[in-house]
Amino acid sequence: MKHIFLLLLLVIVEAKNIIHIQIDDLRTEIGAYNPNHVIHTPNIDKLAAQGVTFDRAYAQQALCNPSRASYMTGRYPDTTKIWNLIDNWRYMGNKNSQLWTSLPGMMLAAGFKSLGSGKTYHDTVQNGIMNAIFEYDSFRSWSPESLPYRNPGWTQGIDFFGCPETRWGGNVTVAWCERKTGDMSDVLTIDHAIDLLKEAVNDDGSVDTPFYLAVGLHKPHMPWIAKPEHFEMYDLDDIKVAKQKTLNGTDIPEIAFRDCDSPSPYEPLEDDDAKLARRAYYAAVTGMDEELGRFLQALEDSGAAEDTAVILHSDHGWQLGERGMWAKNTNWEAAVRVPLIMKVPWLEGTAGTRSDELAELVDIMPTIAELAEIDVPHTKLGDRLNPIEGTSLVTSLTGGKVKDAAFSQYPRKPKDMSEPWKSNGIGHDEAETFLYMGYSVRVEDWRYTEWYPWDQENLVANFDDGVYARELYDWRNVESAYMDYDEVENLNVAEHTENGEITSTLHEMILEQFQK
Repeated sequence: MKHIFLLLLLVIVEAKNIIHIQIDDLRTEIGAYNPNHVIHTPNIDKLAAQGVTFDRAYAQQALCNPSRASYMTGRYPDTTKIWNLIDNWRYMGNKNSQLWTSLPGMMLAAGFKSLGSGKTYHDTVQNGIMNAIFEYDSFRSWSPESLPYRNPGWTQGIDFFGCPETRWGGNVTVAWCERKTGDMSDVLTIDHAIDLLKEAVNDDGSVDTPFYLAVGLHKPHMPWIAKPEHFEMYDLDDIKVAKQKTLNGTDIPEIAFRDCDSPSPYEPLEDDDAKLARRAYYAAVTGMDEELGRFLQALEDSGAAEDTAVILHSDHGWQLGERGMWAKNTNWEAAVRVPLIMKVPWLEGTAGTRSDELAELVDIMPTIAELAEIDVPHTKLGDRLNPIEGTSLVTSLTGGKVKDAAFSQYPRKPKDMSEPWKSNGIGHDEAETFLYMGYSVRVEDWRYTEWYPWDQENLVANFDDGVYARELYDWRNVESAYMDYDEVENLNVAEHTENGEITSTLHEMILEQFQK
């Protein structure tokens, strides 16, 4: 028995390390995806040159809390029952979720140090003793070295400084400011992540216990805070605005749009305002990339880089005025498509390669499990009641095919169905008050979305009531299909007679995925 124990211990010690970098609101207009774009992200681009860049990776919902609940548990939003910003996945979603094993909890149970810094789970602001016990899933996800969990944006109150005039958010044209130190929440997050890395790695680059380290960067989430020199990189005169600025002439149903900083789906922001917003977003992205570079350099300096996989992705995308839409909150490509880069040093021949296979963020948990050579959770009661729903992407790292479709969704709560785009946000509303759910499927040549009435009692879509609205976007032969959001999804062709067969096929795929 003693020899078996020593053998198991040896296997654990020789296991590889995992670094899981999560970025907020980052769209794929960075050098790794569009080398001709003006956004300056040298550190992400360097990581891409060392790993595999996924050209078609998608979030399951374009909103922080449901997306993070999905990929941190390996389950789709309709399983977690988390679709808004106010519900905690562990205690307020699926009735079985208290018994689930989370992604970091999976690593902890497998004998890894489970470490985290910054925005990983969505911030759940609790009070008093509740905060100490439950914030960021506490001891159920993290090793003692990471407790109490530290996200400077919330647990240290840094985000509440915000920008002097707009504080935490505000209209995109004014929700930004220059600060000599940049965004302090990301600065402090990286400081803490580097400290955790130094504690996990010995001076010679070895580790006594393999580690999983999650690093959550907050920018480019609003408000867009960056150093003056980051703003100076972007001349307003050189910034382009969206080509398709409104829903006019697109045949896109109004339910697909969420009111935001444009006056309406038919009235875009003025070009000068749109340029101000785009410049601020670009500056915030560059500031985030600079902080990320500090951490990646610390990993290189530690001596552990060759034994450490790095997985980087955003929690969802972001819209910068396409079809008049700003922020996230839709099922369109710009909102649900995410950067996804995986550097796995021990997989020969993968450095600087690309994968055009479809991938979903719900796949992150089983992918990390396979890279770490551990099993996904399946023995505990909660994990048997609601098994992990993602699929490992490791095969895709070396050119293999994993799946044929990626799925996303978004709820709506219109106050007036004569203007279903107006005041229809759900971020701070209970799921019992939703009115519609939009389900979207992305396949190689098409994106298709159906909007269904919502069953407020059972918290499921009323598929039997029929489709309220549908959208079909043609991705065949689109030049720069994976780079330029101005060139895509500007015309809904769902009702075009020649598309009846593909519409029917994709309709069946949505029903098979979501009608349970």
